[in-house]
Amino acid sequence: MNPEKTPSEANGEIQSLSLPMDFPAEIDYASGLLMTSLRPLFILFLILAGFAPAAIQAAEFEANWQGDRRWTGPEHWAAPIYCWEVADDTLLATAIKDGLLQRPTERIEDPTQGFRIRTRVSFLLEDKLSMPEKTHAGLVIGIQGMMKDPRHAAVWPKRQIDAVVRSDGYLILGETVSEKPLASPPLSQGAEVELVLEGDGEKLTLRAKRGADTTSVVIVLPIEQQVGNIGLTAVSPRRWNDPRSPIRVRFTEWSGQGEGLVHDPSLTFGPILWTTYTRSGSAAKLNVQMPPLGKSDASEVTLEIDRNGEWQEVGRAPIDPLSRTALLRADVGDEDVSYRVRYPWRGEVHFWNGTFAADPGAEAPLKVAAFSCDNGYAFPLPTLVRNVALQEPDLLFFAGDQIYESYGGFGIVREPVEIAMLDYLRKYYQFGWTWRELLKDIPSIIIPDDHDVFQGNLWGHGGRKAEEFTDGGYVMDPEWVNAVQRTQTANLPDPVDPSPVEQGIGVYFTEWSWGGVPLVILEDRKWKSGPDGILPKNHRRTMKPTELDIEGAELLGPRQETFLRDWSTRTAAAPLRLVFSQTIFCRGSTHTGRELKPSSHDLDSNGWPQSGRRRALEPLRGNNTVMLAGDQHLGMLARQGIDQHGDGPWSFMVQGTANGFPRAWWPENGATTGDTSDAFGNKFTVLAVANPEKGSHTLKPTRIDDPEETAHRKGSGHGLLHIDPTRRKLRFENWRYLYDAAHPQREDQFEGFPVEVDTGVE
Repeated sequence: MNPEKTPSEANGEIQSLSLPMDFPAEIDYASGLLMTSLRPLFILFLILAGFAPAAIQAAEFEANWQGDRRWTGPEHWAAPIYCWEVADDTLLATAIKDGLLQRPTERIEDPTQGFRIRTRVSFLLEDKLSMPEKTHAGLVIGIQGMMKDPRHAAVWPKRQIDAVVRSDGYLILGETVSEKPLASPPLSQGAEVELVLEGDGEKLTLRAKRGADTTSVVIVLPIEQQVGNIGLTAVSPRRWNDPRSPIRVRFTEWSGQGEGLVHDPSLTFGPILWTTYTRSGSAAKLNVQMPPLGKSDASEVTLEIDRNGEWQEVGRAPIDPLSRTALLRADVGDEDVSYRVRYPWRGEVHFWNGTFAADPGAEAPLKVAAFSCDNGYAFPLPTLVRNVALQEPDLLFFAGDQIYESYGGFGIVREPVEIAMLDYLRKYYQFGWTWRELLKDIPSIIIPDDHDVFQGNLWGHGGRKAEEFTDGGYVMDPEWVNAVQRTQTANLPDPVDPSPVEQGIGVYFTEWSWGGVPLVILEDRKWKSGPDGILPKNHRRTMKPTELDIEGAELLGPRQETFLRDWSTRTAAAPLRLVFSQTIFCRGSTHTGRELKPSSHDLDSNGWPQSGRRRALEPLRGNNTVMLAGDQHLGMLARQGIDQHGDGPWSFMVQGTANGFPRAWWPENGATTGDTSDAFGNKFTVLAVANPEKGSHTLKPTRIDDPEETAHRKGSGHGLLHIDPTRRKLRFENWRYLYDAAHPQREDQFEGFPVEVDTGVE
């Protein structure tokens, strides 16, 4: 470790090895070995699914809440985030169903070694409870999920042991209720109760004390049930926004000790959560994601780069109060350069370290890893993250649905804006906690899709206000929408036409160049017409799909169409061009829904409106353009047709990283490849497709099934595009979720992949 760096700084600087795949990488399927050289920057970090734990040791901890802020600290994960806060140097909770704050940095690993956990809790009630036995607060141990990763258990707790006091004074330990309560007066009066939970390898004992009053309960549970995360809980039958006065719970202490309790510092998360960046020559643009801090906390972050072994400050930026992001720009030179973000918090300077990668250059191979639609149940995607890092891409592309409304439970909050933003951030923080070790070193393109803005489908209709999704427009407040876009897209090159759309909603469509390849980033949702806002009533019953292409229906909208034509003219001679969008420009599935029934057309796809599709694809005719997208939950490599099959660009649609809503490409004639047309009459040619296993739509990943196995069977995974610009050759790889990138086998890719294309041959 650099002696000038603090332990906090080293948190973002995990040493590792990576596996470059100089195109065309040769795979020896017989031996299962990648025939490539190794470089020493990635594997150590990857050995244990993305997080090689730092020295895990016996734990002795004491929570230290200071000040006033929504964020409860880097050792904690609050669910939901808007029900937990630090107030007056204590922890304050709004009690709701399943309210839980975990401390992933500490967990019980060997209960036979013994442990002791303590807290002090009080109920702050303004009215009398009709069912006090339904309200409780206190300690939780043995928190386990469907995966062993402590981060997964923090987000998806499946099993836990409550060690709590009810508001009527009775104790609950597991399924056992104490024989007697603490004496009167009622706990609703605000009196503080001390709870102490002890485990000795044979039994669990919960003791409660309030003044001179005491009571206890003892149970015997299997050792394996006691292993897991620890936490605090505050539970009641009321919702967080119940019109009656909230049920508030105050915790003034939380401590633990014992050989059975271990400490894992690699699981801290914050105060600098993660970074994303792009780089154009020497100009770097870095977006820093922060947590919901307090008014007394520092309001800006600082960027430093390593110049000849010395850290030099190159910029400062304020933290946006709603999105909790800070945007930094700096001239960093032309080579790889180390950077660190600096932030002072609670008397200590914290750092997050990364590398601004140099542009690979036009003569070097380029690898683009593409992702879409993470339904969240396999968080934190340990196998997939490990494999992607081993493949060592030069660019990361996330095509949308980085989050879903169901992420981590608790539904969604649409208003007020501040609480709705906290709800979004809790979900989006899962994305960052999953990918941050790659995002800090690899440039990324991240674009939001419908679920990112809390809509089942998004027809942006120029940014107008929508009451219903199908009318067209945005349902959420425009200030909230802008904040969401800021979290995901602020690191992109500046928009080419920055004028906002209706309601003041910002835009981000732009161009860039990386590795000598001209790139375009589109917004194929923002201007698209809402079907019920432009089509005749009862159009689903009375009109054929080919009749829906009515005058005035928009897809990209005039501003993007003008930009795309201009860009295409300027880059026409380029050996290769890349276009990034949310979804494919045709209907790329035949079966949808929980029962995977046949479905002929989908107005959410970019197959409609047909005239808008044609205007988008016209500038992209020929062999030298590849469009990358996601959205449909299945992977496909296709060649778009405009006037005839094969005269449009290549389309590489990647499947979900963890598929939820089922879709499949199962044509009636049984031919999954070849020339075809969708229900709208759009021509395209399918070269390869990544379908889910039949029957996988019945799996229940957050209930009884292994999440990563479920993701695998549901057709999840990621795409990898290899580009050899000097030879104008491409290789499209489509990897299934479960495999070992250090020892790949032919069956690790979906049937029909990889596909190699020579763009120099028409």
